[in-house]
Amino acid sequence: MKLAMKSAINVQPSIALSVLLVCLFIAGVGQAQTSPRKPPSKAKVRERINTIINETLKRGELTTQEGYRVIVRSLPSPEDVEEVKSYGDDAIPVLEEHLSSDIGWEYRLAMRLMGSLGGKRIIEPLKKIIQFDPSPTKREEALRWITQGPWDLASEIISLSAKIDSDPHVRKVARDLLIGYAR
Repeated sequence: MKLAMKSAINVQPSIALSVLLVCLFIAGVGQAQTSPRKPPSKAKVRERINTIINETLKRGELTTQEGYRVIVRSLPSPEDVEEVKSYGDDAIPVLEEHLSSDIGWEYRLAMRLMGSLGGKRIIEPLKKIIQFDPSPTKREEALRWITQGPWDLASEIISLSAKIDSDPHVRKVARDLLIGYAR
């Protein structure tokens, strides 16, 4: 009996130590899962958004059986849109760089992603295009996406465009947007 008791006493500290180590491990894993994530650096945001845009554009490049290269519109995946939205204000300068592209699908994709961000933050970049870009097509596209910002801010810019844009088609688009959103 004394021998059984003595061996039980020797085993208990090692069991206690094992239980303690398991508890510490579980607590550490739980702490790691609940710690807030550090936001990505601006360089990482830039890299990811550029990758999303480039990969989306590449998905739209096709080659026919005859060997002709064809470029079609390719939309970003819902996951890509959500990722860009998760960057918030940090996404704006990166997307703005793509807005100045002369490649139609690139600036349209950047505008789509900018529009998905929504809010006040998209007003200034799109306002610059609406007021100063020489391309009527870009101005029209920016007018359509600026509606995703606060209406009180967007409507002022759209109203001005409806009155003074140099292109009659862009003025008509602006008037139509004002009518459509005023309802």
